Amino acid sequence: MKDKLYHRISILHPQQLTALLGKFLKDEAISGKLILIAAVIALIVANSPLLGAYESFWRLNLNIGPAGWSVSQDLRHWVNEGLMAVFFLVVGLEIKRELISGELRDLRVAALPIIAAIGGMIVPALIYESLNTGPEVSCGWGIPIATDIAFAVGVLMLLGKRVPLSLKLFLLTLAIADDIGAIIVIALFYAEVIHGGYLFASLLLIVGLWVFRKWLIGRLWLFSAVGVVLWITTHHSGIHASIVGAALGLLAPHATKPSEISVAERLEHACLPFSTFVALPMFAFASAGVVLSLGTFDGSASGSVMWGIVCGLVAGKMLGIVGATWLMVVFGKARLPKDTGWAHIYGVGLIAGIGFTVSMFVTELAFGHNEPLLQIAKISIFMASAGSAVLGSIVLMINTTGKEQEDVASQ
Repeated sequence: MKDKLYHRISILHPQQLTALLGKFLKDEAISGKLILIAAVIALIVANSPLLGAYESFWRLNLNIGPAGWSVSQDLRHWVNEGLMAVFFLVVGLEIKRELISGELRDLRVAALPIIAAIGGMIVPALIYESLNTGPEVSCGWGIPIATDIAFAVGVLMLLGKRVPLSLKLFLLTLAIADDIGAIIVIALFYAEVIHGGYLFASLLLIVGLWVFRKWLIGRLWLFSAVGVVLWITTHHSGIHASIVGAALGLLAPHATKPSEISVAERLEHACLPFSTFVALPMFAFASAGVVLSLGTFDGSASGSVMWGIVCGLVAGKMLGIVGATWLMVVFGKARLPKDTGWAHIYGVGLIAGIGFTVSMFVTELAFGHNEPLLQIAKISIFMASAGSAVLGSIVLMINTTGKEQEDVASQ
């Protein structure tokens, strides 16, 4: 058996092997599994005698760059601003590809999941804000607005043929639109003190990349060099530099001729494995090390933050997505995806409440200087994401079982 398998693999053309590797890397379920493993390891380490070493490691300072342009941060901040820039770069590249040739190309098709994504961001934010009115806690409203595309799509993949393909495309498009919204929120509402000179330099570089995008089609080295400079100026401007990744992904030029290999394609081939196997697992390992203790829940502030995040992700996401979808259908602006019913939309609305990667990221920005609230917010994200995954899966499985029984009865 092993010999036959080896023979089959050995006769594959190199291009076929490359295609298989690309398919493997683009499998969102794989990314979700790696993030989950890293998060579980971080939890185990943080609740063991290794906690001191774990925290000391992430507090190590690293200085990179020449004098005047150097950036000095601890390792956890390098992960948040450096490695996560690579993640957002891949997200930006995927969004641009969808805009050019994917689900987002036809606005009539994409309108329903896009509006559903907007509803799924507004309602959780309103729920959180209604429960957290004080200045110390209100800044966390961006935590429950995000859907973790890797985990959410991974859960649907585990359900297999129980879920129609059109529903998977609906969730994927919704999650992509959700990513765009989260990026905008981070850039606009979670910036630190703004330094005008550096911000102006960043804007000039972005305009330059846009104006000369056709000239840069085959010049990856130049595009990358400008990207590094843009990251530095953005970091010094006070805006979270990880957002530069998304900007570069959206600005990366695509080839105009079939024979050309564009900067966008080369960047995605280079950065997708790094994002999948290094950036995201490392971020999960750096961010998910939470000490699980009942003492963490002491105080009214931590209680309101917990309920704001849990209710926002579990109930708010579902209510926002289902409500926005219902309005679009009732007013004749869209139709439900093929082979789907309202139970499918309820299930997807619940699964969209899985908010790990970006929610953890926003948590670091919102409560990075308040350790107790930072810990409670992370625990709340774990609770809400697990609850959303279980409840959404149950709704979809019950709907599938009921449909199968109806089909049998009709035969």
